[in-house]
Amino acid sequence: MPAPDSPTLLVARFLKSNGYERTLAAFLEETNLDASAVDPKGPKTVLTIERVLEEKKLFDLSLKLEKVEIIEGEDEFTVPCPSVPRLIAPSDVPQSNLLFVSVENFGAPFNCPLLIATTADRVLRLYNLAGTLVRTCTHLHASAILSVTVLQQQWLITTSMSGHVVLSSADTGEVISELKAHEKYAIKAVLYKNEYLATAAYDKTINVYQISYSDNNTPSLSSLLGRIELPTPPEALCFVTLPSSGEPALCYSRRDSTFVYYHSLCPLLPPHSTRNLAPHSTAWHTFHAMWLSPSPSNPSLLAVATSSIPHMKFLLLPVDSDTVIKEVFTAAPQSVYSTAVLAWRPQGNGVWVNADDGVVRGIEVKSGKVKMELRASRGGEKVRTLWAGRVDGREMLVTGGFDKGLKVWSVEGEEGAFGSADERADGIDGANN
Repeated sequence: MPAPDSPTLLVARFLKSNGYERTLAAFLEETNLDASAVDPKGPKTVLTIERVLEEKKLFDLSLKLEKVEIIEGEDEFTVPCPSVPRLIAPSDVPQSNLLFVSVENFGAPFNCPLLIATTADRVLRLYNLAGTLVRTCTHLHASAILSVTVLQQQWLITTSMSGHVVLSSADTGEVISELKAHEKYAIKAVLYKNEYLATAAYDKTINVYQISYSDNNTPSLSSLLGRIELPTPPEALCFVTLPSSGEPALCYSRRDSTFVYYHSLCPLLPPHSTRNLAPHSTAWHTFHAMWLSPSPSNPSLLAVATSSIPHMKFLLLPVDSDTVIKEVFTAAPQSVYSTAVLAWRPQGNGVWVNADDGVVRGIEVKSGKVKMELRASRGGEKVRTLWAGRVDGREMLVTGGFDKGLKVWSVEGEEGAFGSADERADGIDGANN
C-alpha cells in the first residue's frame, strides 16, 4: 500500500469522494493501485487533497508572517510609547479594586471617547478625556462587573460575577434587558460587528446571541444562536476571521487545556478546528491560554497570554493553526490565582501584559524581548486590567489593579491629551533594549 501522503492515493481518493467513478476505474487500472486502499479506515483523519490545500494555505501564511518579521524597522517596539502616567482619582470617589478598563467612542449626548472602569464595589464609571467623572452606574448588577462592551456607541453590555448579562443605555443608565445567561462568573463578553454577542462564564458554558433591533433601533439579546458546554471553565474568548475561508469564527480556550478551539458562527455553533499549543512549547509544565487577541494590523495573527507559572508566557501564532511564531517568557510573575491580560499597541508592533508584581511589560513582537517596564502600582499590587489604543490620534495605555489606582499613560510631551499634568503616579521602572 502506498504511503498516506502518496500523490497517487490522494488523487484516487479525490476522484472517489467526488463521484468520478469511470475516471477512477481508469486511474486504478493505469496505476495498479488496489481499490481497497482508496477507502480509509479513519475517514475523519485521512489525508485528502482538500486538507493538503488547507495546510498549504496555513504554511504560506506562516512564511508570510516570518518574512514580515525580518523587515528592518517594520515591527520595532517604537519609542516614544506611553510612559507618563496620570492618576484618575476624583477626591469624592471611594477607592476600590479595579476589575475592567477600556476606552470607547460614544455617540450622543457624549459624542467623544470615554474611559470605562468597573470596580469591586459593583460600580461602573465613565470618564471624559479631561479625567472628569461624567456618569456613575450603581444599579446595573448586584455583583461585581467583570466585562463591558459597547454596542453602536450608545449601549452598554455588562457581565457580572452572578452570571447576569445586562443591556443598558450609556446615556440614561436605563436597563433595556437583563439575562440570567450563566450560573456564575460571566467573565467576558465580546461583539462581532454589532451582530453577534458571545459570553463566557465559569459555569462551563459559552453563549452566542444574534442581536436584533426594533424599529426604533433598540437592540435585543433574546435570540440565542447556540451554547457550548465544556468540561472545564472557559478562559479566553474572541472572534476571528478564518484565513482559509474568510468566514468569521468564535475562538476560545478553557482551563487545564493547551488547546485553542474554533467554532463556526452559525446556528448551533458547530466545531471548526482544534489547535494544540503544547507540542510547540519548550516548557515542561502545562498551561492554558487566558487571553486571546487578534492583531490590529494583521488579523491573521493571534496573541496569547497564558497561565504559565511562575511567569506568564506570551505566544504569537497564525489564526486557526498549530504554528507558533513566537514563544516568550515575559518574566511577569503569576500564581494559580492570576488572570493574564494583554493589549496590542495600535501599530501591531508590540503588546502590553499585566502581572502580579504591579509592573506592566511592553513586549516587542519582532524580537520577543521585553522592551519596556512601567511600574503601574506603587506597592507592587496586582495589575488586574489594561487597555491600549489611540485616542484622538494619540497612543494611550490604561491600567487598573488591586492598588485601587486607575491610571492613564501618555506619550511624553502629550500628557495634556488626558487632563492636566498634575496628580502624577509612578512612572518608568526600567527598560530593556
